[in-house]
Amino acid sequence: MRIEGTRAFAAPRGQVWDALVDPHLLGEFLPGLESLKVKDETHWSAVMRLPLSPISLDLNFELAERSRPDHAVLTAKGKRLGASANVRTNFDLSEAGSGTKMDWFAGVELGGMLGRLAPAMKPVAQRQAEKFLDKLESKLAG
Repeated sequence: MRIEGTRAFAAPRGQVWDALVDPHLLGEFLPGLESLKVKDETHWSAVMRLPLSPISLDLNFELAERSRPDHAVLTAKGKRLGASANVRTNFDLSEAGSGTKMDWFAGVELGGMLGRLAPAMKPVAQRQAEKFLDKLESKLAG
């Protein structure tokens, strides 16, 4: 499934980019985060409970592409107890007046028992992404 959107931030592009690739800051906003372990600036792992589900996944994150302050790709792969997820999130930042415009999309592949739920999960995933960005926007503004 693919989710996507555009968001405006009242913060400079470099500040938005730094926030989007900071695992500790992202950890504050990730829904269902149970634990976070940072290995280095481009690799970290997390245990996350999926929204509307009793299932937790062990996810390995990688900042696969980075071109500060314009572009980054973040991947997450994980599985647990017959469920799996592969996520590839792409964001592009551009200047918009005194702030920043972000165009983003995420490709989400769910496998195992989650694969059967994929059609119903798309609106949930879109809402979770929007909530994440709302929290990021508040953090950047404050």
